Amino acid sequence: MNTDMTRSDVRPTAPGFDTTIDGGPDQTLALERVVDAIVDDCCFAVGQGVGLRATLDFDAITYLCEHFRPKFLMAMRHFGNRWLEDRQTVTAVAMMLGERAVRYANGAATIGLDDVRRAAADVERYCQLHSARRTRGRGDANTEGATARIAGYWCTWDPKP
Repeated sequence: MNTDMTRSDVRPTAPGFDTTIDGGPDQTLALERVVDAIVDDCCFAVGQGVGLRATLDFDAITYLCEHFRPKFLMAMRHFGNRWLEDRQTVTAVAMMLGERAVRYANGAATIGLDDVRRAAADVERYCQLHSARRTRGRGDANTEGATARIAGYWCTWDPKP
Protein backbone atom coordinates (compact mmCIF):
# COMPACT_ATOMS: atom_id res chain seq x y z
CA MET A 1 0.00 0.00 0.00
CA ASN A 2 1.36 3.38 -1.01
CA THR A 3 0.82 6.07 1.62
CA ASP A 4 2.68 8.84 -0.18
CA MET A 5 0.46 11.94 0.03
CA THR A 6 2.44 14.16 -2.38
CA ARG A 7 0.76 15.28 -5.55
CA SER A 8 1.86 13.75 -8.79
CA ASP A 9 1.29 14.59 -12.43
CA VAL A 10 -1.99 12.95 -13.46
CA ARG A 11 -2.14 13.96 -17.12
CA PRO A 12 -3.39 11.23 -19.45
CA THR A 13 -0.61 9.10 -20.87
CA ALA A 14 -2.19 8.05 -24.16
CA PRO A 15 0.40 7.59 -26.91
CA GLY A 16 1.25 10.93 -28.47
CA PHE A 17 -0.65 12.95 -25.87
CA ASP A 18 2.16 15.40 -25.23
CA THR A 19 3.38 15.68 -28.81
CA THR A 20 2.06 17.08 -32.03
CA ILE A 21 0.67 14.29 -34.14
CA ASP A 22 1.70 14.25 -37.77
CA GLY A 23 -0.31 12.68 -40.56
CA GLY A 24 -0.08 9.07 -41.61
CA PRO A 25 -2.00 5.88 -40.92
CA ASP A 26 -0.16 5.06 -37.68
CA GLN A 27 -0.53 8.59 -36.40
CA THR A 28 -4.24 8.75 -37.21
CA LEU A 29 -4.99 6.01 -34.70
CA ALA A 30 -2.87 7.76 -32.07
CA LEU A 31 -4.65 11.03 -32.78
CA GLU A 32 -8.05 9.38 -32.40
CA ARG A 33 -7.01 7.88 -29.06
CA VAL A 34 -5.87 11.27 -27.82
CA VAL A 35 -9.14 12.86 -28.93
CA ASP A 36 -11.10 10.12 -27.15
CA ALA A 37 -9.21 10.94 -23.94
CA ILE A 38 -9.94 14.65 -24.42
CA VAL A 39 -13.66 14.00 -25.02
CA ASP A 40 -13.74 11.88 -21.86
CA ASP A 41 -12.03 14.67 -19.91
CA CYS A 42 -14.58 17.17 -21.18
CA CYS A 43 -17.49 14.87 -20.30
CA PHE A 44 -16.17 14.63 -16.75
CA ALA A 45 -16.00 18.43 -16.66
CA VAL A 46 -19.62 18.65 -17.84
CA GLY A 47 -20.52 16.31 -14.99
CA GLN A 48 -18.66 18.56 -12.55
CA GLY A 49 -20.67 21.51 -13.86
CA VAL A 50 -23.91 19.60 -13.29
CA GLY A 51 -22.83 18.35 -9.88
CA LEU A 52 -25.45 16.59 -7.76
CA ARG A 53 -28.29 18.76 -9.02
CA ALA A 54 -29.36 16.37 -11.78
CA THR A 55 -28.33 13.38 -13.86
CA LEU A 56 -27.60 13.33 -17.57
CA ASP A 57 -29.59 11.09 -19.90
CA PHE A 58 -27.52 8.58 -21.85
CA ASP A 59 -28.70 10.22 -25.08
CA ALA A 60 -27.40 13.57 -23.86
CA ILE A 61 -23.95 12.16 -23.10
CA THR A 62 -23.87 10.36 -26.43
CA TYR A 63 -24.78 13.59 -28.19
CA LEU A 64 -21.93 15.47 -26.50
CA CYS A 65 -19.41 12.84 -27.56
CA GLU A 66 -20.70 12.59 -31.13
CA HIS A 67 -21.06 16.36 -31.52
CA PHE A 68 -17.69 17.49 -30.18
CA ARG A 69 -15.40 14.59 -31.12
CA PRO A 70 -15.23 15.48 -34.86
CA LYS A 71 -14.65 19.14 -33.98
CA PHE A 72 -11.81 18.26 -31.61
CA LEU A 73 -10.33 15.85 -34.14
CA MET A 74 -10.31 18.43 -36.95
CA ALA A 75 -8.95 21.14 -34.65
CA MET A 76 -6.08 18.89 -33.64
CA ARG A 77 -5.35 17.91 -37.22
CA HIS A 78 -5.25 21.55 -38.20
CA PHE A 79 -3.50 23.14 -35.18
CA GLY A 80 -1.63 20.17 -33.68
CA ASN A 81 -1.93 18.89 -30.17
CA ARG A 82 -2.37 21.95 -27.99
CA TRP A 83 -4.38 20.11 -25.34
CA LEU A 84 -1.94 20.65 -22.47
CA GLU A 85 -1.93 24.40 -23.14
CA ASP A 86 -5.69 24.63 -23.64
CA ARG A 87 -7.01 22.05 -21.17
CA GLN A 88 -7.86 24.48 -18.37
CA THR A 89 -9.82 26.75 -20.69
CA VAL A 90 -11.63 23.96 -22.51
CA THR A 91 -12.65 22.10 -19.36
CA ALA A 92 -13.87 25.38 -17.85
CA VAL A 93 -16.08 25.83 -20.90
CA ALA A 94 -17.28 22.23 -20.51
CA MET A 95 -18.26 23.03 -16.90
CA MET A 96 -20.13 26.05 -18.21
CA LEU A 97 -21.95 23.72 -20.61
CA GLY A 98 -23.02 21.62 -17.60
CA GLU A 99 -24.27 24.73 -15.80
CA ARG A 100 -26.27 25.81 -18.85
CA ALA A 101 -27.75 22.31 -19.19
CA VAL A 102 -28.92 22.42 -15.57
CA ARG A 103 -30.52 25.79 -16.23
CA TYR A 104 -32.32 24.47 -19.32
CA ALA A 105 -33.52 21.41 -17.38
CA ASN A 106 -35.34 23.90 -15.15
CA GLY A 107 -35.22 21.92 -11.91
CA ALA A 108 -35.86 18.49 -13.45
CA ALA A 109 -34.02 15.54 -11.95
CA THR A 110 -32.75 14.51 -15.38
CA ILE A 111 -31.08 16.58 -18.08
CA GLY A 112 -32.34 15.49 -21.46
CA LEU A 113 -31.05 15.64 -24.99
CA ASP A 114 -32.83 18.92 -25.83
CA ASP A 115 -31.36 20.61 -22.75
CA VAL A 116 -27.84 19.54 -23.71
CA ARG A 117 -28.31 20.60 -27.33
CA ARG A 118 -29.41 24.07 -26.25
CA ALA A 119 -26.51 24.32 -23.79
CA ALA A 120 -24.02 23.19 -26.46
CA ALA A 121 -25.36 25.83 -28.86
CA ASP A 122 -24.91 28.49 -26.15
CA VAL A 123 -21.34 27.37 -25.47
CA GLU A 124 -20.44 27.35 -29.15
CA ARG A 125 -21.89 30.84 -29.56
CA TYR A 126 -19.93 32.00 -26.49
CA CYS A 127 -16.68 30.52 -27.85
CA GLN A 128 -17.17 32.13 -31.26
CA LEU A 129 -17.88 35.55 -29.79
CA HIS A 130 -15.11 35.29 -27.21
CA SER A 131 -12.49 34.18 -29.72
CA ALA A 132 -13.42 36.93 -32.19
CA ARG A 133 -13.33 39.57 -29.44
CA ARG A 134 -9.94 38.37 -28.13
CA THR A 135 -8.51 38.36 -31.64
CA ARG A 136 -9.66 41.93 -32.27
CA GLY A 137 -8.34 42.99 -28.85
CA ARG A 138 -4.89 41.61 -29.63
CA GLY A 139 -4.79 43.30 -33.01
CA ASP A 140 -4.25 39.98 -34.78
CA ALA A 141 -5.22 39.68 -38.39
CA ASN A 142 -8.88 38.81 -38.70
CA THR A 143 -8.24 35.45 -40.33
CA GLU A 144 -9.86 32.12 -39.64
CA GLY A 145 -6.64 30.74 -38.17
CA ALA A 146 -5.97 33.71 -35.88
CA THR A 147 -9.55 33.74 -34.59
CA ALA A 148 -9.64 30.01 -34.05
CA ARG A 149 -6.45 29.94 -32.00
CA ILE A 150 -7.96 31.97 -29.17
CA ALA A 151 -9.51 29.24 -26.99
CA GLY A 152 -12.63 28.88 -29.08
CA TYR A 153 -11.39 26.54 -31.78
CA TRP A 154 -11.95 23.38 -29.75
CA CYS A 155 -15.73 23.65 -29.80
CA THR A 156 -16.25 25.79 -32.88
CA TRP A 157 -14.01 24.11 -35.44
CA ASP A 158 -16.23 23.00 -38.29
CA PRO A 159 -15.20 19.52 -39.41
CA LYS A 160 -16.95 19.93 -42.77
CA PRO A 161 -14.50 20.55 -45.64
